[in-house]
Amino acid sequence: MHLVISHAAPSGPQCQAALERLELPHLRQLLRVLTPDRTLHGSDTDLSPIAERVQTQDAYADGLIPWAALAAKPLPELPNDAAWGLITPCHWAVHADHVAMHDPRTLRLEAAESHGLMQAMAPYFLEDGLVLHYWQADTWLVHGALLRGLPTASLERVRGQAVDAWLPRTAAARVVRRLQNEMQMLLYTHAVNDARAARGVPVVNSFWLSGTGDLLGNEPPEDGTTMHDGLQAAELKDDAHAWTQAWQALDRGPIAEFAKVLHQKASSQPALTLCSERSARTWRLQPQSLIRKIKTALRGPSPSTILKAL
Repeated sequence: MHLVISHAAPSGPQCQAALERLELPHLRQLLRVLTPDRTLHGSDTDLSPIAERVQTQDAYADGLIPWAALAAKPLPELPNDAAWGLITPCHWAVHADHVAMHDPRTLRLEAAESHGLMQAMAPYFLEDGLVLHYWQADTWLVHGALLRGLPTASLERVRGQAVDAWLPRTAAARVVRRLQNEMQMLLYTHAVNDARAARGVPVVNSFWLSGTGDLLGNEPPEDGTTMHDGLQAAELKDDAHAWTQAWQALDRGPIAEFAKVLHQKASSQPALTLCSERSARTWRLQPQSLIRKIKTALRGPSPSTILKAL
């Protein structure tokens, strides 16, 4: 049982200022019961966000967390020894000095639209030995030798952000960048996009490759991890009001539920991890002496103090 909260500590000045007024009673109570365990450090320039490293117990190299291979493994019709990646259909907006990706979730692709786009794109990918497989309307799977050992930036790095700094630059990734250019031209006049434009909704004009990496017997241990990323959208916009509301909803919901079952799961060492862009701090339920319990209850740091230090 492991509760992970991404974007728990903000980087924007408005959300940082809101920390002073943030009331999180259930989190405060948890932090008085749990014991600090470890801190994982990273960088906001890493291809793999630190929250994803926590999810997989930091078992993989940067940009090579094999989310696609993990998704493909239980599907018997797919080869389990292939190199995999995730393909996310998306909309790129071209500005004077950068290219930005709209959050793919806002596209709300329907299954029929997704199938139509994938069928049109598949032959171009196949020319480079990349085979597309439909998985979900907003995410496909792809496999091919080109992907083996190819680091890619997580979708979370570019969701609603500029993509330029995150485009793969290695020699092997030239094919990916060429395919992105080709798909912009192919999809410009596609029937699915014509219909979407007629409805006044964003079209699909590119894709993002992520989740590359191999399992090769190296699967992350199962520790019952649950990830919550409800703070992300507001934090990225530095929207203090929305971020505060999202934190309070987490405190009333998942954190309060975690607190309720905490002592029932003592044998599995329940854990809570709070993540910023650069670090992740974990607390676990561990035996404490009566004196330590009293000291912690009386002098334990406030949630805002801990979040500022992340």
